[in-house]
Amino acid sequence: MSLHIPLSPEAARALRAQRRASTIASILISLLSIVLVCVLLALVLLPVMVKESPVIVVVHRPDITDDPPEPKKMSVQRSKPAAPSAASAARVLIANAPAPTAVEVPELAFESEFFGSGVDDFGAGGMGAGDGSGAGGGAGGGFGSSGARAGSLEGSLYDFKQKPDGRPISYDLGNRAEFVERVVRLQRSNFSESALKRHFRAPNQLFLTHLAVADSPASAGPEYFGAKDSIQPSGWLAHYRGQIRVPKTGSYRFVGLGDDYMGVFLDGRMRLAASWSDIQEGVAGRWEPTAPTGEHLSLFTGMRLVYGDWVKLREGELIDIDLAIGERPGGRVGFVLMVEEQGVDYRKAADGRPILPLFTTAPLSSEEKDRVVREFGSWEFEWDRVPVFGVK
Repeated sequence: MSLHIPLSPEAARALRAQRRASTIASILISLLSIVLVCVLLALVLLPVMVKESPVIVVVHRPDITDDPPEPKKMSVQRSKPAAPSAASAARVLIANAPAPTAVEVPELAFESEFFGSGVDDFGAGGMGAGDGSGAGGGAGGGFGSSGARAGSLEGSLYDFKQKPDGRPISYDLGNRAEFVERVVRLQRSNFSESALKRHFRAPNQLFLTHLAVADSPASAGPEYFGAKDSIQPSGWLAHYRGQIRVPKTGSYRFVGLGDDYMGVFLDGRMRLAASWSDIQEGVAGRWEPTAPTGEHLSLFTGMRLVYGDWVKLREGELIDIDLAIGERPGGRVGFVLMVEEQGVDYRKAADGRPILPLFTTAPLSSEEKDRVVREFGSWEFEWDRVPVFGVK
């Protein structure tokens, strides 16, 4: 038999207080446990839910210290403006990072079909003897024709020195970074309309089937695009766009050179960067040319031809193409774009250069051939085996 001693009022109050404290402590411990579990779940699940931002890798290629062999004297000679001061001639190290792999284009059941009327893309009189003066028929010279035509790429010219409304902006002609940075920004945007609209656009549009501009004044570009008085002959870029159709299954590559800048992009991927040596590294970024780049002189003051990527294409395949050319400091310009088909046995020039056809989106007329032969002098092109990449 046990004895139950009644609690005193003080002991009862102390017991109730202790019970309340225990209850509150239990509730707090439960809440803290729930919060801790939520934090652990967030740490585990959030990294899976959050998409990682892409990492931009800037790669700089080392300087090429080997001097090229002494160039042979060519029939076309020109000189560039004086080099900028040492303070402003800092090397531009900007990487353009194209996707490492191209997206496979599904095979389309189109029959091979060529477009274009064969009308002279340059008009009667063309550019003349490389003076960029163009005469007759509203011609656009080597930069394209002024009238819309089937089988041509649509082109517009932009000025890096003006805002879209024509107000001037700060632009240092002596600093090549001013030009290269703007070109790389456009390349990375795939020449989007929003990126192009950041710059003043010449009033006229031109239509291009093939690019063959002999040594000419830098003012020829703005003049043909109707901006002779509004765009100074420096810091400009002309952009041509379209969708080409492959004439024959095979592997092809672009070959050529631009003074100062030329870039060719297929489905948004750089396939050729062929620019003046002082900006080539900046605009090309991580893109590398193929052999025999550097072995064959171009027709522009000792500069050498650049050979682009080999690209496997299927007959009837439709491909988006962006072709851009530009001038940095002013003075003289010149551009030539050819195409090589793998496996074709081309004739060879005296220096071993394969004699290639011009890249064209329409059959070349006899007038067009005569114009090119007249303006490019002793430089030879292939005229018989010319693949025509018709524009949709």
